[in-house]
Amino acid sequence: MKSLSPRVATILQWLLTLLMPYVLVISSLYLFMTPQFIAWQYAQPDFPPADRFTPDQRAYNAIETVLYTRGERTEQQLQALGVYNEREIKHLVDVYHVSRPMLFLNPIFILIMLGAFILLWRNPATRRRAGAGLAFGGILTFGLVGAIGLVAVFAFNTFFVAFHRVLFAGDTWLFNYSDSLIQFYPELFWMKASYGIALFTLGGAVLFTALGAWIMRRAPR
Repeated sequence: MKSLSPRVATILQWLLTLLMPYVLVISSLYLFMTPQFIAWQYAQPDFPPADRFTPDQRAYNAIETVLYTRGERTEQQLQALGVYNEREIKHLVDVYHVSRPMLFLNPIFILIMLGAFILLWRNPATRRRAGAGLAFGGILTFGLVGAIGLVAVFAFNTFFVAFHRVLFAGDTWLFNYSDSLIQFYPELFWMKASYGIALFTLGGAVLFTALGAWIMRRAPR
């Protein structure tokens, strides 16, 4: 088997490490952009009720909206719900344009990581690099998400505002309590979603760090 050059092996290892945080975060995000998560949230006894919608109306519209952000509904279908004003529609279109590229890139990055891992793993001389790429990627993810998670836990409002200001222009993401978006997705919804994404991401980081360390121990030196 032809050996990889040191330069190529280094590039492949860095791909594993640097793409890991993105893949773990976006994969976790996709798990929470689901009808099942909305249904679970609405079923919690501490979840605030909606003033303007029945439970069935609220669930239906909230789920249809999430399916739009996932690319499974069109903008025309979103508008046809008849529950959003012009400002809310504009914000949801912005969310779609932010989320779709991220969700589109995620499987591509997963394939790149898988290819890099296989190429490094197949050659005994570079097998340790495969483990190192996973382990360092997990550590990098843990550090980045852990820091962000601490801010979110102890200063959620500050984190929430900063997050939206980075992704969206102006104040298009600010709404009244009576607006449909707040009726469907109050602050508690976003708090639990943020904590869940952080926990899933950190869990993946720990798993890959442990797997990478195990591979490094077993691989020939």
